[in-house]
Amino acid sequence: MPPKDRTRRFIEQVSQMKTENLQDKSRVEREYTIDELARATGTTTRNIRAYQERGILRPPRLRGRKGIYSDEHYSRLRLIANLLERGYTLSSIGDLLTAVEQGMDLKNFVGIESALTSPWTDEETVVMPLQQLMSMFDTKMSGEALAKARDLDLFRIEGDHVSVRSLRMMQAGAELVSTGIPFEELLDIIQMLRGNVERVANELVKLVSEHVLEKYDVEATPPKEDLPQLVDLIWRLRPLAEMAVHAELARAMERAANHFLGDRLETIIQDLEGIKRN
Repeated sequence: MPPKDRTRRFIEQVSQMKTENLQDKSRVEREYTIDELARATGTTTRNIRAYQERGILRPPRLRGRKGIYSDEHYSRLRLIANLLERGYTLSSIGDLLTAVEQGMDLKNFVGIESALTSPWTDEETVVMPLQQLMSMFDTKMSGEALAKARDLDLFRIEGDHVSVRSLRMMQAGAELVSTGIPFEELLDIIQMLRGNVERVANELVKLVSEHVLEKYDVEATPPKEDLPQLVDLIWRLRPLAEMAVHAELARAMERAANHFLGDRLETIIQDLEGIKRN
């Protein structure tokens, strides 16, 4: 069965589910202006308006004369982007979404949409003046380092402002730079870390695909009664993956600290004890 037909069948089945528990009620609903939504999803305001005109993106809720977008719009834009990356046209994406919406309650589909495409972090993109970012690093960021950080997608430069993906990461980097660690070498670590983490993420999701979905026929979508459990699994993967990575990183940091700093710490302690005796 062609992938497009399998996707259509999957979406049709998901949309027919009557459960009201697909959406994560604990998540705080975010609000976006059209510019904020474009930045958060990596698209343009022009594309957002075009998707609305084609009927594949709901119009925003109006507050006065301002359009207010929500996480539903964020998830839908991520889904559209993912389908476009897989080679679907806007016309075929419209067909897929129409199949869901005909005589059906769209919020049932939004649950799986959100589970698959919602951001895996609670951090929002922060826009700040470029000079403010430079001052965080006490202007110790060279032009080469700035370009490398941009290429690593830590931020995007927009004129004299930057859109920072993770302010927490940049603040941690600034604190390390203040101790004397070169920013360029921190970027090397981030590049190395990203490669390793991406491999782990790929293998983890691959395990789920091979062992959890293995019981389903390759050319058939899961029974609709199983879909709520699969959606729940996607949501649970998030904290489980974070806990696993955190635990392993803590173990590795402990070993590295003992290996590289243990002898120096022992020398410092012996010197301090000698000072006390004298």
